[in-house]
Amino acid sequence: MTLLPVAPAGFRDDPLSATLDEVRTFGSALFDAIVSGEVRSRYDVSRQLAATQGKGLRIKLRVDSPALLGVAWEFLYDSREAEFVCLSRHTPLVRYIEIPQPIQPLAVEPPLRILGMVAGPDGVAPLDVEREKAQLEKAVTSLRQNGRVELVWLEGQSWRALQQALQGGPWHIFHFIGHAGFDEIGGEGLLLLAGEQNEIAPLHATELARLLADQRSLRLAVLNACASAQGGEGSYFSSTAATLVRRGLPAVLAMRYAISDTAAIECTQSFYGALAAALPVDAALSEARKALSLSRLSEHGSAEWATPVLYLRAPDGVLWQTTEQEKAMEPARKPAWWDQLPENLGGFEAGDIGGSVIVGTVGAGAKNVAIGQNITQIISESLGPPTPDDQALIAAQFQRIVGALDAASIEPRTAGRAEANLETLQNELTKMGEEEQPDANTITRVGDWLLDNVPEIAQLLGELFGLPAVGRVLGKAGERTLQWVRQRFGS
Repeated sequence: MTLLPVAPAGFRDDPLSATLDEVRTFGSALFDAIVSGEVRSRYDVSRQLAATQGKGLRIKLRVDSPALLGVAWEFLYDSREAEFVCLSRHTPLVRYIEIPQPIQPLAVEPPLRILGMVAGPDGVAPLDVEREKAQLEKAVTSLRQNGRVELVWLEGQSWRALQQALQGGPWHIFHFIGHAGFDEIGGEGLLLLAGEQNEIAPLHATELARLLADQRSLRLAVLNACASAQGGEGSYFSSTAATLVRRGLPAVLAMRYAISDTAAIECTQSFYGALAAALPVDAALSEARKALSLSRLSEHGSAEWATPVLYLRAPDGVLWQTTEQEKAMEPARKPAWWDQLPENLGGFEAGDIGGSVIVGTVGAGAKNVAIGQNITQIISESLGPPTPDDQALIAAQFQRIVGALDAASIEPRTAGRAEANLETLQNELTKMGEEEQPDANTITRVGDWLLDNVPEIAQLLGELFGLPAVGRVLGKAGERTLQWVRQRFGS
């Protein structure tokens, strides 16, 4: 039996009031209690393996006992690295809910459409509605300007207004700003909406789920409301966030505690920015937490970054794929210059190189043939001689590839290695002098690594190898590179 550490007095009700030292002490004891022995060994090995592949390690928290839901798991602290686990996007922590309803990433044509709602009924702490709207709009300003996000505000504060607005979809994100609570008698969370006279009109979690569940394009709900992640000890699905995920929503970002206005806007801005950069939703939350920890804007102490929590049922954290991402993931097409080559060069299925003579099988059932010409001569006759612009064209394409690499959200170690490999590849593909010989082994090795590890630039690499200027260099490198191009980019 694993014994969890006892939190300091008052820590459970208001952990944000604790000092950073108290939070570290508790988080370290919590980490040592559940990540120990064989579990720790597997945790360390899994992290190392993920790092060698340029990936992160998603930590899915499955809690069977409702009594443990109130534990501040987000404070897990690895004293060996002197860092909170969830403050790195390479070790995101999610409250994972596994239900038998498989989901697939949704193909989305930008912009991502956000339906925003603000509810401030009488009888609760007043909200400055216009200020609340301005905060979210400020957070997504740059994303709206470049067409990646569309934000639409719901007119009205009632469930009826929400129902009518949802019918004007498709919507991809529902963003709620207001107040939440927990119905101790009914045993479920709720949002405080407004009635016809602006009176409090509670909308229980099951009722909210009824409205949102039919929106198949909806992939994420952001509940910027205190206690929207609060649940009871009688049921795992008692909180508003957990109820929505149970009904089929792939991800819900909710708040466990009160969050200050300054922290809310920092969290929102960083979170949506990371989502627009194509990070998985859990990694995006880690980036938002990191921003909260660094901004020093917190009005509730140094641990306010633990206020947002993520409930997730998407196994890989991917909620959608934009058409831009899909294009980047498409296999690169056959170089246009391939069709210009003689059939008995482009159609080899197997071959050996013997000096300047190639022996291979052309087409199905054909006999062996021998071509007594040098490959460079064949390429030159088919594609024309090298031109003064070849090197400039190749350099310009590499600039595009490097720009795409810089814009992509790639693990730093992978990005660094990709930059080095691109430099090596460019060096080989610009060996055009008579005394220069591009190396086939280097071209194919580096090309394989880039295509296998950085799919974000695969399309641009296909365009690179589709340049006749590159085709002429590959002819100098030999038949092996031509066969490699056909294999990797399709025949």
